Amino acid sequence: MTNPPDTPPEMRRKVPPWLLPAIIFGAVALVATLVTVGLTMRDVPRPVPAAAVEQPTNHPATETTPEMTNTSLPVAHGSLDPNGPKVELINLASARSRLDAGTALFVDVRSGNDYAAGHIPGAITITAKDIDTQLNALAPGSVIIAYGDSARPDSGQRGAQIFMDLGYPKMIALEGGFQDWEKAGNPVEK
Repeated sequence: MTNPPDTPPEMRRKVPPWLLPAIIFGAVALVATLVTVGLTMRDVPRPVPAAAVEQPTNHPATETTPEMTNTSLPVAHGSLDPNGPKVELINLASARSRLDAGTALFVDVRSGNDYAAGHIPGAITITAKDIDTQLNALAPGSVIIAYGDSARPDSGQRGAQIFMDLGYPKMIALEGGFQDWEKAGNPVEK
């Protein structure tokens, strides 16, 4: 709501100083809630016809662009949105290279308890209060890698879809999930 142009300065409404932080906090809470709800919604698995699944294509690996696998998004157990944005997958070795090079920000889309029990070093949880700041402060050439639980291997892809639907930059998803990362002997932070 704005003041009419002829309103004297002493009668104009001032924006309270607490309003902007409240809006930012509300937006972060909304994002965390939407991602959590999207990841916890379960549906009965539906088979996907083999013709509907695109075969992965490998991109040549370089020092700055690790090998990624581009796949279509079949409906796995109801959590992926087949009409949502396409999410590229990154394999464990390429994700580890990105971690070691410091060119990736990992976003853990699992519950807070799972995150506390163990996560990829430096990963942020979807409930982090400064998630917007961290996602927007990425260095050029960095990627955002979402990951979830290996028991629900598409949860990282769905998390990435939700973030992209909310206007975040392109995200990729870790193949498998956290338990696969840990089983491969990659570092874990607790």
